Amino acid sequence: MVIGEWLKRFGVLAALLLLSSCYIPDKFKSELRLSRYGDYSLTFKGDLMWAPILDAYRKGRVTPENEAEKIENIHKDLVRDIAVRTAVSKGKGRFAVEYERTGRLGQVQLISLLRRDARLLAMRSSENNAIVIHANSLKPSDAQILAEMGLNMEGEFRITTDANVVEHNATEVRPFGTARVYIWKIENALSPTPHLVMIRDNDPNRPLPPRASEAP
Repeated sequence: MVIGEWLKRFGVLAALLLLSSCYIPDKFKSELRLSRYGDYSLTFKGDLMWAPILDAYRKGRVTPENEAEKIENIHKDLVRDIAVRTAVSKGKGRFAVEYERTGRLGQVQLISLLRRDARLLAMRSSENNAIVIHANSLKPSDAQILAEMGLNMEGEFRITTDANVVEHNATEVRPFGTARVYIWKIENALSPTPHLVMIRDNDPNRPLPPRASEAP
């Protein structure tokens, strides 16, 4: 494939992906440790690609004169989330990112991996004690184009929990002491999107406030 044709297809891909997610994860390992009471520890280590800049490269908007500034703007956008521990540019809009966040879900709360307008993963608690974990997904048409382009979206996501899980689509489930480990192996953009629903137990020693505001 000639360079011009490749860049043209790459630009179409970027425009499509922008509709569904600004950051595309790749070569990652991510884990959510979630207790039956709603205490959590969420980590991510891997690459994040910034979709909009791909189209900018195609259109010639990224030049030797402004490339450093554009890459720095992406870096600033990433580290706005205080849970991003490191974000190191690997070039062409790809960053090696380490993320770590801990806390306890309130009675009604939304927690995101990255902020809500660029989230890769969401944890939502509700008044009926259900906690839903769901990863952001590409539209099937976008995912197909990503696969056809030969651009990988590979990684592994795990949820370790001792809670009562009532629904999941994990690739594999392993026992881990009194808990279970739910594993999703992401082989490409067409792999199933991680999804899990658990029912939280009430902690008699730490009652939840009546209501909590959604987290940023």
